[in-house]
Amino acid sequence: MKAKLHLVLTDHDGSVVDERRAHNTVMASGARIIADLFAGVGSPITHMGVGTNDDSPEDVSVTALTNGSGDDTALQGATTTPIAATAFTSTLVPERRVVRVRVRATLPNDAAVGRIREAGLVSQGDDESVLYNRVVFAPVDKGDDHELTLFWEVEFPYGDLQWLT
Repeated sequence: MKAKLHLVLTDHDGSVVDERRAHNTVMASGARIIADLFAGVGSPITHMGVGTNDDSPEDVSVTALTNGSGDDTALQGATTTPIAATAFTSTLVPERRVVRVRVRATLPNDAAVGRIREAGLVSQGDDESVLYNRVVFAPVDKGDDHELTLFWEVEFPYGDLQWLT
């Protein structure tokens, strides 16, 4: 599995103020989500979130996005947003031997105001939130007059996958 994020920050007129592109790291907890869904248990991806931590994206043991710690100032407002079921599209791409899932969601003006450094896809149930993946990028300063839209593209390979081991 691999994924990439395209982040777009827009102002009140819809003009693009800033944008980032980055590749993700699937967390150990994210692999557990897929394994559990394969076994018919667990919860799917339900939310997108952002945070303030720019520690190494290679650490697969991260279990949650951070909202303020150390020298980081906490983001104001909600840091996650639900993903509508209609926001997911899935396409078979035979020439690449992948199934490509595209999904997007937008954090409104009053959400996540401050300096954002990370984003991820989250499975949020009644009792817990599980982080699927995480992306770290150069800081984006979101004001209370900005919307932040996250476009994710996740590819699931198929065929002889012995090269993965």
